[in-house]
Amino acid sequence: MRIARPPGPHGVLLYAGLLASGSPTDYLTRVAARHPRVAHLRLGREHVYVLGHPDLVHELFVVHGRSTRKGRALERIRILLGDGLLTSEGELHRTQRGRIQPAMHGGRVAAYAETMVAAALEHDARWRILSGAGPAAEGTADTPVGGAVDTPVGGPVGATANAPAPATVDMAEEMSGLTLTIVGRALFGSDLRELAKPVAESLGVLLRGFQRHVLPGSDLLLRLPTRRRAGLFAAVDRLDLLVRQLIDQRRAAPPGPDLLSALLTSIDDNSLVRDEVMTLLLAGHETTATALTWTWWLLSEHPEVATWLHEEVDGYDRDDLSSADLERLPRTRAVFAEALRLYPPSWILGRRTLVDLELDGWTLPAGSLCVASQWVLHRDPRFWNAPLEFRPQRWITREGRWDEAAPGQPRAAYLPFGIGSRICVGLAFAWMEGVLVLATLARRWAAQTLPDQVVAVRPAVTLRPRNGIRMSLHQR
Repeated sequence: MRIARPPGPHGVLLYAGLLASGSPTDYLTRVAARHPRVAHLRLGREHVYVLGHPDLVHELFVVHGRSTRKGRALERIRILLGDGLLTSEGELHRTQRGRIQPAMHGGRVAAYAETMVAAALEHDARWRILSGAGPAAEGTADTPVGGAVDTPVGGPVGATANAPAPATVDMAEEMSGLTLTIVGRALFGSDLRELAKPVAESLGVLLRGFQRHVLPGSDLLLRLPTRRRAGLFAAVDRLDLLVRQLIDQRRAAPPGPDLLSALLTSIDDNSLVRDEVMTLLLAGHETTATALTWTWWLLSEHPEVATWLHEEVDGYDRDDLSSADLERLPRTRAVFAEALRLYPPSWILGRRTLVDLELDGWTLPAGSLCVASQWVLHRDPRFWNAPLEFRPQRWITREGRWDEAAPGQPRAAYLPFGIGSRICVGLAFAWMEGVLVLATLARRWAAQTLPDQVVAVRPAVTLRPRNGIRMSLHQR
């Protein structure tokens, strides 16, 4: 029986664009502009429905959430994550979420604040050494937390002749190293600073090649003995070895309050523990690192916003920030929220229907792939005033408080951490980490993007900057 389907573009254009390392974010933006509610396109044998309106996103992901399963992206990333929380389904997913959720909510998350701030202060001490600004704080390792650092060049605007020269760093590597340190201590009870470089390199290989492997026919690509395939699986093997070593080390140590200890106590199967740790390693540091990287870049591009932020953090005379301070830092939270809006690390969501569903007057047969893009929804002029402008003030109420509803956007127009039953279990952890790290470092540092640098997005598993972001660090 022939099924009526909504109009939409030719799917071959998306397929060709992705294979040519084009821009799926631009493509999906054009689709939503021409088909503002729902569009249909064909990718090989796949029937894909692109949802462009928040009402439909809420209906599919929340109202009909139990009638769907994960989409193609999460299906493909199983080669790395196995049956971890992001990729599992049904009863296994509910069991896993039940194990992890207590460590990501309430008092347990609040207790991680000290770890987050301590790691940020250590990073501050390291940046001081790189800039020649002073000795490291006591207990700070000499080993770089992020990536390689260039020889200091130039100097801050208005600096005196005796002022230290700024160091030049790749902010993406810096934030990756910092958040890896935090997730290692908070969730795994381990110091992962020495693993920052190998983890970043292996994840880079995987994320750069990921676009090709979410396409129809990618199963065949993964079977062909190509150099790209060999590099992909070598990166998986390197990460797998690092994670298994981490598990063995934690199992040999006395139990502690960290999440990995709890997992080792409750799960006998080492493979399942491995899958959970791999998932937490990726989701627990990659997404926040990416969000913080874009935040620093946006502040550099908008000095008036940086001044607005500094007025808050400079007037808040505390180095021992805690979870209670989130309410006292509305501007910092607004800056992070706005960065998540413009550059959401998780930029696309997908679900596959398990049964025939009615959506917006159309029948979506069982097995249909439905996608919605945070990138598109967060920048849609129907739902946001001046959607392409970096305006953190939109998140502040007249009373000066941060409020997620302050911009007046409809439900499901802002979903940086997903939506429905599979919303990010670490949402509270990520919010607190982003705000506390930013407040701690922005009191002490301003970062300026190096001139003549092309900053572009790489939409893969996360929305990374394509070639990192080179920035100079200026002590404030």
